[in-house]
Amino acid sequence: MWVARRCVYWVGASLLALGVTGCAAAQAYRQELDRYQPLADQAADHFNKTRVSLTLTAGGVSSYRQPNSIVLNTRFGFERSLPILAHELGHHILNHGGGMSGSAHEMDANAKAVEVIQVWGYSEREAILMVAGMLCRRQARGAAASMGGHLSAADELEDLKRRLSLPMLDCSSPR
Repeated sequence: MWVARRCVYWVGASLLALGVTGCAAAQAYRQELDRYQPLADQAADHFNKTRVSLTLTAGGVSSYRQPNSIVLNTRFGFERSLPILAHELGHHILNHGGGMSGSAHEMDANAKAVEVIQVWGYSEREAILMVAGMLCRRQARGAAASMGGHLSAADELEDLKRRLSLPMLDCSSPR
């Protein structure tokens, strides 16, 4: 009898601990989502687009999923995730999707990301540096091959420079 009560106590305490841990994780997720979702809403409203729903992950590839969903990898922190969110919002704003993709869409989304970041109150220079930093970090990781539709990060940076008339921007520039 004593053993049975002890087992019931242990199981109950374990379930309580799991519940508390689960609630804490859900609360932390909600707090993190509350940092990103208003930015996504602000951009969608500014460009007169339907708002998107965000799903945050701590791994994998960020992506826009038509018609209005973005999966955002936040493992590198808030500041480094902002240009990625802006890029994925660029796909939404530009009506990308529907089975069509490719390097032209990716480069258009990079350029639109600069505009999106400015909607959030950053200067044009800050926005350009944020998007360029995203591309340079991808280049340093050698991640082009695993990102469907993308050219190399160096080629995408060259395209961004051409579109924005920025001849001196490269991955060795100070940030």
